[in-house]
Amino acid sequence: MKKIISGNKYSNDHLIYEILVIIFTTLSVVDLAIASMVCKSWNLASRSPKLWKKLDLSILSLKGMNEPLRPFAWMDQYSSQKITQFLKYTSSLSGGTISCIIFNYNVYLRDMHLISIAERTPNLKRLVLPISGNISKIGIETALRSWRGLKSITITSMVHYINLFDAIEKYCTNIVCLKFTYCFEQDHAKSLVKYTPNLKVLSIRSMRVNMRGLCYVLNNLEHLKVVNLRHSIILDKFDDELRIYSIFDVLSRVNISCKIIVCQRRSCLRCKNENMRNSRRLSNGSLEEIWREDEIICLAH
Repeated sequence: MKKIISGNKYSNDHLIYEILVIIFTTLSVVDLAIASMVCKSWNLASRSPKLWKKLDLSILSLKGMNEPLRPFAWMDQYSSQKITQFLKYTSSLSGGTISCIIFNYNVYLRDMHLISIAERTPNLKRLVLPISGNISKIGIETALRSWRGLKSITITSMVHYINLFDAIEKYCTNIVCLKFTYCFEQDHAKSLVKYTPNLKVLSIRSMRVNMRGLCYVLNNLEHLKVVNLRHSIILDKFDDELRIYSIFDVLSRVNISCKIIVCQRRSCLRCKNENMRNSRRLSNGSLEEIWREDEIICLAH
């Protein structure tokens, strides 16, 4: 009789665990962290690997701190310490299973934050950086040393591209997907060809793109499969004269087999969003949408 009761108890506990995991999949990372503190059974369920394939910090509101609604949010020392504590706690719940990290668009990222989470997420494959922060050469190198299996990065202006590509050369030789979110110049193109020769996917949408840089990439990255150029302005300067080019000008100068995504009226994400009326949209909403959205599925979040 005792064996039957014991078996039923195990069955019930397992059922409760599975139900909790299903419920927890609907929570934000902040709510999940709070739920993990309720009781032992909730804490156990909150550690399920099913919940921690992706650490999505895009929706973030911590106790005692307002939700970050503008770039350079949470720059003070108290906020910085809270972010570090939160990253350490959530990564401890994950058990090292996180393969994708999406930082909050507005939160100010420092070396201590990046290094702290890097040391606890050795299996990371995709990294989405925020728009603001202060990451040093040592900071990005220390982080990427822990992320040797990294394959995809969304790059923002908060880390200098020279420091980033120097670190990629040393530690991350398997990069196959990159997204730029500010501009694309000749120096960026040269770094791509030199340090990410196996690149397959590149998004440089909704920005200024240097013509010679673009042609250099298309002619020299032999593994490239798709390039997203939607809503980008392709230009270059000759003899102090600024010239704007069309996609047909590009195609006449390169020998490629990869797919190039360009804007077609009423078919791209930005066109659709501009036609939608949203009174709650923030003043920097369009910039955040460029960072968040992409016609290339593996680069959207």
